[in-house]
This record gives sequence, C-alpha cells and structure tokens, in this order.
Amino acid sequence: MKSILASALGLAIAFAASANAAPMTLGGVSFDTDNAASTVLWAQGGVFAGNINNRREACIDPTDPNSTVGANGVECRALEVVGFDLDTDVELDENNTVLQDPDVLAAFFDNGKTLINGVGNDVIVFETLDQDDPPATTLVLNGQQIIGTKLSVVEVDGKDYTIWGFDFGDLGYALNAAISAPLYIQTSRDDEDTPVGSSDIAAIVGLSFEEIPDVPLPAAAWLFVAGVAGFGFAGRKKKTA
Repeated sequence: MKSILASALGLAIAFAASANAAPMTLGGVSFDTDNAASTVLWAQGGVFAGNINNRREACIDPTDPNSTVGANGVECRALEVVGFDLDTDVELDENNTVLQDPDVLAAFFDNGKTLINGVGNDVIVFETLDQDDPPATTLVLNGQQIIGTKLSVVEVDGKDYTIWGFDFGDLGYALNAAISAPLYIQTSRDDEDTPVGSSDIAAIVGLSFEEIPDVPLPAAAWLFVAGVAGFGFAGRKKKTA
C-alpha cells in the first residue's frame, strides 16, 4: 500500500512540475516563454540569399500551421523564430521587390489555449537591434494593421532587443474576444506600401489567453490517490473471494 501511495504522490508531483510555467520579466515586461509562437511560417517573401540550406520561401497555404514547403518545394517555415530563442532571428525586408513580395510572417500558438483580447498588450515581438534601419514592426489581423508600441529596449547576452507590444483592442476587438485568424508580422509600411527599414524578428510571444478551469491540485492529487487505493482494495477483495 505504501508503494502505491508513493507512486501516486510521485505522479501528482510530476503533474504539478509539468504544469509550471516559465515566467520572465525583461525591461519591465512580464511574459511566459512557454507562450512563444510554436509555429512561424513565411506567409510572403522569404530568404533567397546566403547559404542555400538557410533559404526559405512563402508557404503554399500560410493559414495552415502544418505547411512545410512553398510553391517550389523549398522549406517555408521560419524556424529561427519558433519558441523563445533570441540567438536567432529572420530579417523582414522587401527582397528588392517592394510592391510584389514583401516579407510577412504568420505566427501560430499551440499551448492548448485560445489567444484572446485581454487588458493591455496581447502579443509582444522581440526585434534584434543589429543594424541602423529604423525599427518599426506591425501586426496584421483579418486585414487590419496596427503599429507596435515600443515597450522597452533590453540587453540579453550582449545584444539589444526592442520589445514591441500589440493590443487587439486597437483593432476593435471586445474584451475577452477570441482570436481565431493567423497573426501576420511585417515591417511597417508607408502610404505607398514601401517598407520602413527592415525588422529582424527574434521571438513572438502571446500574453493573453483564454483561461481553462483547472481542478485544484491538492484535490486532484487526493482523488488520484484515493482512486489508486480503491483499485488496490478491489484487487485484494477479488483475490480472497
């Protein structure tokens, strides 16, 4: 019986450990690294220069997070932006075709929760500051564009990053409204649709998600223990019958 209870308690503790988040605060901005974009696609443009192994093209269907290749069979996922790893980034520019093929990223989140319009900023984007271009990043949702609010500039491992904040309320979404469409990230563009500088995107993190009711851990743990103990008692009763 002691071994059964020990095993049950160990599992309960493991469940608790797996549920722990990865909170972080940089430049006064609090977020959870576990809520970083799990899939990022090239929705438009891509990488066509440099090492051939690093080249990317736009996905055939950038609204499908399972997309893997573009029209020419070239990898279309922006792997450098997946998760929270500021050591890698992708550059968003016009690829010398300003009006035809500007770079745009499609970001998806896969954490079992639904992105919503919360209070204040709902998404933050980390931009690497490694060139003189004026940094400016926008978010496009359902065809509407909002320019990011510069929240802070932080230094991580000797490199500087701008943290841009985006509030879905600026697009007219009601409080707690669910966001079902893909998020598109691109460099800000002027009235003639010309990119203003070029943004180097390192990470995209969601801040506001629909809350999923959880069973309080102590109650869940005791229910689990009681259930296992019940199975043990039933087994002994059957054996002695």
